[in-house]
Amino acid sequence: MTLEGVLGPNTTIDDAAGITVEAPQAVCVVDDRLLLLSSGNAVLAISRWGDEPRLWCSFDQPVMALCASPAGTIGIGLANGSFAVHDKAGSALGGWGQPSGLASVTDCLFVSEDEIAIVDSGYRVDEDILSRAPWDETGRGQVVAIGRDGATRHLAAGLHCPMGLARDADGELIVSLLERAAIVDLAGRVRQSGFPAYLGRIRATGTGYLLACLSRRDPLIEFLKTETEFVAEMKAKIDPRHWISPRANPEFSHDFPIELGATRLFGEIKPWAPSFSYGLVLATDKAFIPTGSAHSRANGARHAISDAVVWNGDVIAVSRASGEVLRFSISREAA
Repeated sequence: MTLEGVLGPNTTIDDAAGITVEAPQAVCVVDDRLLLLSSGNAVLAISRWGDEPRLWCSFDQPVMALCASPAGTIGIGLANGSFAVHDKAGSALGGWGQPSGLASVTDCLFVSEDEIAIVDSGYRVDEDILSRAPWDETGRGQVVAIGRDGATRHLAAGLHCPMGLARDADGELIVSLLERAAIVDLAGRVRQSGFPAYLGRIRATGTGYLLACLSRRDPLIEFLKTETEFVAEMKAKIDPRHWISPRANPEFSHDFPIELGATRLFGEIKPWAPSFSYGLVLATDKAFIPTGSAHSRANGARHAISDAVVWNGDVIAVSRASGEVLRFSISREAA
């Protein structure tokens, strides 16, 4: 969990250019040109960085996940576990299957032009996933697929808080697990683990992958996993908002655990202060070994990175904490 070497702290995310977006969750690239970004119940589009985002389509539920096929068909996951499929102009396409029994949609990926794989974390949107997942041993997550012919099929079940979906170098589907800080295949076999953060989505790039991280892993949380009686009492007596858990927002308060350790020194919160929120994007090679990173540290505001893609040579990332879509570059380790 040590941040050193290519994971060493920097100010890349805090220094990045940003676009303010209401309640962003996800981004995707269409035809290598159009960038779609979720904003509450809407999907916005921009064709060039710096343009004013325009409305692409809207729904009666918050948009939680986006994906695009090579042909430009768009998949949209919604907060209530439902799913929509649109063409590149934003018009709805009928006939696709509709998943049932999903708690929420955290990611999606076109398996082919005729089928979409959908990730369900197992947590409803009204449940604080960051508070609850570290202390929940039950694997509630699943991956299902819907087809253009209306069919649905289950690809995986019993996953512990799956968040992202991608293909490996051999074309096999892989899943990022939030609290386990690991990448697994659909059978649950670990492909890589030990990441220093709670993982959001995983996106394939030309040289490897981008891992969006909702917060960094904290030694106190890892230690308390051995203190079962303490954890049981915490869960029984304290509101989940005040559990010793990662958080999305970098707010400081005396009634949050360890926050007195972040008391301002000379009027400032220091970047190395203890904090249960953090902003982090990891770049990896095709074997999931980190090659670079971008950070927003304890004194930053751009925490809880839920998605990151490559668009026109830059990294485009979503900060849920600051309500922004960001653009920056990640310096990679020399080959």
